[in-house]
Formats: sequence, structure tokens, C-alpha cells
Amino acid sequence: MSVAVRLEKTKPFANEKGRLYFYDNAKFILIFLVVLAHYLSPLTSTIPFCKVVWSSINVFHMPAFIFISGFFAKSYIAKDNTVKVQRTFTYIVLYLAAQLAVSLFERLVLKAQFSASVMNARSSLWFLQCLILWHLFLPFVARFKASVAIPVSFVVALWAGYETQCLNFMAISRVLVHFPFFLCGYYCTQKQIEKLFRWKVRIPLLIAAAGIITMFALVPETGAGKIFTCNFPYTSIESISFMPYGLYWTARLAFYAEAFIMGAAFLSIMPRSKVVFTALGAKSLSVYILHRFVYLAELEYNWHEYFATGWGIAAIFGIALAMTVLFSLKPFTIPFDALQKIKVNRLLRN
Repeated sequence: MSVAVRLEKTKPFANEKGRLYFYDNAKFILIFLVVLAHYLSPLTSTIPFCKVVWSSINVFHMPAFIFISGFFAKSYIAKDNTVKVQRTFTYIVLYLAAQLAVSLFERLVLKAQFSASVMNARSSLWFLQCLILWHLFLPFVARFKASVAIPVSFVVALWAGYETQCLNFMAISRVLVHFPFFLCGYYCTQKQIEKLFRWKVRIPLLIAAAGIITMFALVPETGAGKIFTCNFPYTSIESISFMPYGLYWTARLAFYAEAFIMGAAFLSIMPRSKVVFTALGAKSLSVYILHRFVYLAELEYNWHEYFATGWGIAAIFGIALAMTVLFSLKPFTIPFDALQKIKVNRLLRN
């Protein structure tokens, strides 16, 4: 046995409370990719490299985040079949606070004009809406075996693309299309996750992921943004308009295949031991919400025009990493920690 293998086996994979470092490591990298993809997105129409990076990130970063969210939703339903209402309540509180903050920023600072609405999420707050609805669905869906619930969720998601009404109301399109990732995480076990670390699994995944990225580079049309964002009906996606109407769903099916391959390949190379950024991975929520203010300002003031060079793109990578670290630090996480301490039982008792 080599020294490297012996060291790997002696490293602890969890803290004293049993919290696995692997998931915090993955969440930090994923939230960094979220920030990076947003900051690069204004350049995707003019710089092919940015389009390839954007497509490679967007095909899997939110599906992987959602998969992890579903994995940790196991504790939402107790052994006696009661649910932990506090979790859903916390998501509602965070969503309302973030919706108000983002709306005020857009209206007062960016001078944007829009109709105020609680149901239609501003900016990227759709993820919080989805978490609320998925946790409301889960007690009913979890009554079924994975062999039933997961296939049905895929069928519903493929059908949803043919619906042309109310897709953005309560992020219903994303709720339905991303729900299979959430359910796969919910039904997945830790033993199944650990199979990704075997080289006979990891290497084929990495080769397949490299093939997908190469496809995005050689055939840019395959990096269809509207398919990846999952909030558009099939009829409004120009890149699949050449297909027969009855086969539009196959484009979404291809997205699922790419997302699972890329996501599994990503998870297979995540460090399982504690690393320098592990602790920051637990603070991904503050990064998810706060980085959006910078992104909205970037779009409004066209800051991306100053970065449309090789060195400028490299600078965006550095800025995205700096923002991810900065917004993970305590001064920025205090408001979110305070909101999460609001207890629904206390309010009901009062």
C-alpha cells in the first residue's frame, strides 16, 4: 500500500458531530461556479470560451446543488411520519426577506420598473421558491418507493415543457423540471454516493464529462441555455425548433443525461477530507443571495465590457472566487443566521 493511500485512509471524513466534509466541500465549489457563471454570462454571446465555460457549468451546477438538498431532506420527515415544519418555515422567511431586499435594490438603486409580486421571484430567488414547494410535496411523494416516484417525476418534467402558461408563476416550471434531481438525492444513500469514489466508476465519468465539454466547444448550439435554465416552454427554444413537435421532450431528456453525468463526475473528484474552504461551504446561502446584487449591477452598468479580454476573463474568475469567499464570512452571514433563528413554534405559541 502506498504512502498516499495510507494517508487517505487515516484522514477523518467528518467532524466530531458527524458532519461530512465532502458535502461542504462540494457546496463551496458549486456556489463558486454559480457566481462564476453569472459573472461570465454577459460575455457568452461574444466570446466562445465564455459560452463553453457557461454551458459546462450550467448543465450541472444547480442540478448538483438540488441533488444535495434532496439528500439532506431525509431528516425532514421523522420516523413517526411527522414533518419538521421549521425547515419549510425558514425557507419562507429567507425567501420573503431576500425578495424584499432584491426588489428594493432594483427599484431604488438600479431604478428598474417592474410589478411587485411575492409569487414571482426576483432575480435567482426561484431556488428558494422551489425548496419551499419541494418540501411541501415531499411528505406525499415519499410514501412511494423510489422505483415509482422518480420515474413519474421525470415523466411530469418532460411533459411540463409543452405547457406554455404560468411557467414562471411560483417558478412552477423549475419546480417540476428540477424535482427529479431533488428526489434522486432524497432516495440516494451514502453507500451509493461512495461508489463514485471508485476509480472504475470515476474514470468513465470523467471521460464522459470531458466528451460533453468537448461537444459544447465544437458544437456551441448543444449548449442550449434555455434548456439548461428549465424555465422556458419547448416552443420558445430556438435551438430545438428544427425537431418535430412531438420529439421536443428528447432535448430535455438529453439535458438530464448530461446533468447526471457531469454532476456525478464533479462529485467523484470532490475531496472528502477537511480542506481550507470546507468551513465556507456551510455558508453557501449568503453567497447565493448576496452575489446577485453585484450581478444585477454588472448588467445595469455594463461592467462586463471592461473584462472582454483574456486577462479580463481571468480577472472574472478571481473576482468570482473572492466574492464567494467574502460573502461566506461572518459579517455577511449574520443576517441570514438571524433569520434562520426565527422559530415557527414560538410565533404560533404567541
